[in-house]
Amino acid sequence: MVENFIKEGSEKVRKEDIEKVVKNEESIKNRFKELEGKIQKELPEDLSLILSLIKDYWKDEYKVVPWRTIALTVFALLYLLNPLDLIPDLSLPLGILDDLAVLGFVVASVKDDLEKYKQWKNPSKNEKNEVT
Repeated sequence: MVENFIKEGSEKVRKEDIEKVVKNEESIKNRFKELEGKIQKELPEDLSLILSLIKDYWKDEYKVVPWRTIALTVFALLYLLNPLDLIPDLSLPLGILDDLAVLGFVVASVKDDLEKYKQWKNPSKNEKNEVT
């Protein structure tokens, strides 16, 4: 169910949606903070990386990422901002579960592309890690 919902939603993502994510960066970061403590430790780092990826894509600085990855991540971030999603955020703690399910699925789906982007973004840091 979640997979189909995400697939259908990401297929509707357009360039204007990317701009909306970029313009709402602070709101997205604030939403990340609300979810802290309810998510696995790696997810905040992954979400920050996703936000950075989308901004670099938007600025035409990083274009070697598949559109599917951009569409999935933009959909997930817009979903995170929407308080009236499948389970409204007002229905705590259940209202956060659908957000976490969408984010978790999307992060897992784009993990390889995030790793490639991370290497592109911090090449010297990755070289140091390979030496040790």
